[in-house]
Amino acid sequence: MEEKNSYQTLSSKPRLDILKLLYKKELSIEQIAEALNLQPITIRHHLKSLEEAGLIEKYEDHQGLSGRPKTLYRIVKRTKIVGFPKRRYLTLSSFLISTLEFTAGEKNAKRLLSRVGRAMGKDVVKDLEARNRIKEWGTKEYIDFFIKEYLEESGAEPEIVEVSDKKIVYRLHNCLFFELALKMPDMMCDVIHETFHEGVHEAMEKNVKTNRVTCMGKGDDYCEHVCEWIDLDSSNGSKSISSHT
Repeated sequence: MEEKNSYQTLSSKPRLDILKLLYKKELSIEQIAEALNLQPITIRHHLKSLEEAGLIEKYEDHQGLSGRPKTLYRIVKRTKIVGFPKRRYLTLSSFLISTLEFTAGEKNAKRLLSRVGRAMGKDVVKDLEARNRIKEWGTKEYIDFFIKEYLEESGAEPEIVEVSDKKIVYRLHNCLFFELALKMPDMMCDVIHETFHEGVHEAMEKNVKTNRVTCMGKGDDYCEHVCEWIDLDSSNGSKSISSHT
């Protein structure tokens, strides 16, 4: 019955829109109603359904100087995985990575997972290029196809924070491998995630560097990335802009 309720909850577009808003920040009923141009009573109904499905929770914000505390809603970080019949992909993935580290050793395990991450990144770019007939990757193509098409359709809930000719700062509010990242951030975040982006940039055939400055797997509220197009001086091959740490 719980699975059925979850599917029914997620079949509603207004509820999905509410989740997209709450992935980015905690909001009150009034703020959600204003953002979606709906009546507060309608929003209250949808919020109740999302709460019952275990997808969001409410709490009282006591930071105000006076008056009653404000009730805010937020995403539940450890939501139940909806699936029928129940699947154990998360358990299998965790077991496979742990077994690989045990049998091959940490160094060899990281080397093998680096190959996996890099191959995944290259495959994503090649698929995007084939489907969208992309000839060259600039910031516009990166935003339109990698962020808005691939990451958004994957459910990563991206938010673009800053854009210039050679720099994009964006945040991911939903980690696609959150449970695994919490359990083994060194493998998931520092190896697979990093080499995935290396594969993306290699496939784009551009001097692009992405640095992750915050990480959900390590306790941050979102994963923030700084993606820069690096100009190489034609005379000596030195970088004309500094990279982030």
